[in-house]
Amino acid sequence: MARLIASDRFKVIRGGIEYEFEPAEEGGYVASVPLYPSCVSQGETFEEALANVEDALKETLAAAKELGLDIPGELKSLAEES
Repeated sequence: MARLIASDRFKVIRGGIEYEFEPAEEGGYVASVPLYPSCVSQGETFEEALANVEDALKETLAAAKELGLDIPGELKSLAEES
């Protein structure tokens, strides 16, 4: 079985937001948002993982806003859209 190493991870910035990706052991990708570490998603392809983590971030920020939780400054404009 292949083992993942740190260099397998990569970052993508889209819409001013940084997303981090790493290959999943079972295939596809796991995606996360470094500014909001509890926001994680996955997808069978990079494109699917990116779309899923973007959706997850919007939903996470909407819930945080509704609950009155702190939202990182860099994400406040996206939270206002939710």
